[in-house]
Amino acid sequence: MNCDKKETGERKSVIYTAGELAKKLGVSARTVRFYDEKNLLLPCGYSEAGYRLYNEESAKQLQKIIMLRFLDFSLEQIQEIMQEADDMNADMDMRQSLREQELLLLEKKEHIERILSAVRKTQEAPEEELWENMRQMIEITKEREGVIRQYKREDNLNKRISIHDYSTAKIGFYEWMLERIELATNMKVLDIGCGNAAFWKSVAAKLPEGLEIHLVDYSDGMLESAKKNAKEIQERYPEKKLCFVVEKRDATDFSYPVSGFDRIMANHMLYHVNRDSRRDLYQRVSKLLAENGRFSCSLIGTAHLQELHDFLKEYYPGIGIPSASFDIWLETAAKELKPYFKVCSVEEQANDLLVPEEEAVLEYVSSYSEEAKRIVRADEARFLERVRLHMNTEGYLYIRKSTGLVVCEKKEHS
Repeated sequence: MNCDKKETGERKSVIYTAGELAKKLGVSARTVRFYDEKNLLLPCGYSEAGYRLYNEESAKQLQKIIMLRFLDFSLEQIQEIMQEADDMNADMDMRQSLREQELLLLEKKEHIERILSAVRKTQEAPEEELWENMRQMIEITKEREGVIRQYKREDNLNKRISIHDYSTAKIGFYEWMLERIELATNMKVLDIGCGNAAFWKSVAAKLPEGLEIHLVDYSDGMLESAKKNAKEIQERYPEKKLCFVVEKRDATDFSYPVSGFDRIMANHMLYHVNRDSRRDLYQRVSKLLAENGRFSCSLIGTAHLQELHDFLKEYYPGIGIPSASFDIWLETAAKELKPYFKVCSVEEQANDLLVPEEEAVLEYVSSYSEEAKRIVRADEARFLERVRLHMNTEGYLYIRKSTGLVVCEKKEHS
């Protein structure tokens, strides 16, 4: 970290002592020294008298440390998170840093709401269901860090997608889904929880002309990737005259300034939103739809990746299954959606996995969470050998997929 007072536009960098930095952020000088001693907040230099000196970058780092501690991360986890952030966002300014912290707070808010819901459910449960409900409460309290970090980096998301390259389906899931949502020329589309816009990149060649596509997500990292993919699509297919609008929105407290959408999508994201928030989301989606507009959502079924999950339960019971806390499935979605929409179809794609590479299974499982990565990497050789033992005589690991799409229409007078 450099303490030189260099010009940045018309503004000079400001240098602080530990006491001055503490006063600026409203903490004690002891707090500054503590995080310095833990190698989380390093000085940018020293004064002639040997006092530690800090700059605006230090202020940004300290603010983030304090926020992460508020979110109950350990010092070791904070160090890892901030190192990843430094590697990826060396030029991130304070506003970007605050936006990132906003996402963490929204995750904590949503997680607390789920815990409250579970506590209330447990209080009302009959005696024979009490212990099972308490177990589920514990699972919810353990999962927060994994949810926050699971999709924080695009490469982690890509690991979770890549295993599906070994699909047995005649066409990919995105193309299969495109056929069922029935896009037409000049439609206006809203994609809630768009991620990195992988769907749109995958089906770009088959899109009709003149679409106005609104991409929304709560992750800055995903939205940055979505912008890049949208630009790439437009440059590759200029004749389609596609218009992309990228917005940051939170599905747990959703609002949007534009309405009259012909199609609204929520792909593989509803299970990350608690039930009460989903009900609010459905009501708002219904209001955003044009007359004859359709809402579609892709979901997994209860048997999704069953063989893989059985494998983990047998050999690595300490690895939490991401879907263990889901409370909406392909089989149950229609009942939940009916009060808000006319449910037109619920369809599962005929699609399983035949995985020839044991390393692909390892990468997929390690993307579940930091704990899963630690367990798998510590036992990597045996993990790979165990996967090989479960492969069939042709050298493939069979894993059932259960993935499908629910398509709804706007109710009259909704």
